[in-house]
Amino acid sequence: MLRSINRAIPRLNAGGTPAPLYLSFVETLAKSGFEGEVSTSAGDRTVFSTDNSIFQVTPQCVAFPKHHDDVVRLLALAAASAWKEVKVTPRGGGTGTNGQSLTNGLVVDLSRHMNQILEIDPVQRIARVQS
Repeated sequence: MLRSINRAIPRLNAGGTPAPLYLSFVETLAKSGFEGEVSTSAGDRTVFSTDNSIFQVTPQCVAFPKHHDDVVRLLALAAASAWKEVKVTPRGGGTGTNGQSLTNGLVVDLSRHMNQILEIDPVQRIARVQS
């Protein structure tokens, strides 16, 4: 006998603006020397609200670091006590099937700029790549 399971699957919230905490965080990030892009647009937030799962969670904003130093700068800022409430979630290709890259906080997209092959060692059969 099949029984219906009544579980709420998170759904997209239409519209809305990012929370003041996140707007302030991304403004401070931009002033810190962050060289990548940061978006609070409804379009980017909608794109990053889904992955390869059935879940939908709209982030406050999306950061696109250009390089390793940007990631370090972003995480160092997020570690400061003033920003302890900021949720940071990394994202690669968004291929997770369990909603791992979804957050209602800050998505850090590592696929736009950090997608280079750094080293290939055919003898040891290994490759070192960016996210």
